[in-house]
Amino acid sequence: MKIMNISLLVISVLTLILVAIVAFSFPNLHGRIHTVSQTVDRIEQAVEQLSVKEFVIVEVPQPPVSTKNVIQITDTGLKPTSLTIKKGEVVTFISKATAPVWPAGDDHPTHDAYPSVAYAKEGDQAKSFGSKACVEYGIRKGDVFDPCKLLLPEETFTFRFNEKGTWGFHNHVRPEHTGKIIVG
Repeated sequence: MKIMNISLLVISVLTLILVAIVAFSFPNLHGRIHTVSQTVDRIEQAVEQLSVKEFVIVEVPQPPVSTKNVIQITDTGLKPTSLTIKKGEVVTFISKATAPVWPAGDDHPTHDAYPSVAYAKEGDQAKSFGSKACVEYGIRKGDVFDPCKLLLPEETFTFRFNEKGTWGFHNHVRPEHTGKIIVG
């Protein structure tokens, strides 16, 4: 019984010592927790006060890759520079260049000559390197003639031409490399 009392006393003393060490090591712990809690509350209030502009992004998947209608983008230009297709057909642009390329419809740099209801307002172009067709880099605004991103070697971009007419296009990275799609 005496050994048990001594053990209990030792455990109690060690517990008191441990509590004292923690208390003296972190004297402002309660104050820090309170400060963090106040900061979180302020952030939550600020988020509630933000006005969010509502917009809808419609993800439009690319059509299947075409083996019939293919434009190669090379280091020296486009091959072929002109292609005639029927309305509703797809064209696949494939990078055969050693550097990244960016095939897109004219006009440079806005890419808004091909008809689409999805083009952005003037103020949206800052996030997408001048293109009105993109929400931001890599995110297209619906069915637009622009991949909204660079294509690395052997990557493709496929687009379905549903509007008749002659549609100019270019390599956004090298805008002097131009071509046209004639849709009949």
